[in-house]
Amino acid sequence: MFSNKKKAASRVTIDQFSSLISGNVSLVGDLEFEEGLKVSGVVKGNIIHKPGTHSLLALSAEGCIEGNVSSYDALIDGTIVGDLRVEHLLELHSNARVRGNISYRQLSMENGAVVDGKLHRLGDDEGLAQVLELPRPQAQEG
Repeated sequence: MFSNKKKAASRVTIDQFSSLISGNVSLVGDLEFEEGLKVSGVVKGNIIHKPGTHSLLALSAEGCIEGNVSSYDALIDGTIVGDLRVEHLLELHSNARVRGNISYRQLSMENGAVVDGKLHRLGDDEGLAQVLELPRPQAQEG
């Protein structure tokens, strides 16, 4: 009667972008999105995904974002001047230029990508990096 299988969360694929900022568009101001957002133009402001959604941000080689960015998944091939936080998978393609700190859970980085900032891997607990502390060897008596 009841199935133990959990329903798979719907995932956004690269051909399902619900929003597009094309190459001839320059936007000034903050932007919140969900699902898929492709940026080929210029954004001067923060781009933040709606919390709890499986969003995908794609920044093309011609695209530029001057502000902080957050997304569930991100494919970066353009320029970001600001901090980048990706809750799941971050792909930095060969033309990617990030001048800011990056927080991520999984990272793929191609040859040619440039990061001018710190990389911080997110852990499973509350988005904080997990630190594994090994037990100290006990001194042998006698």
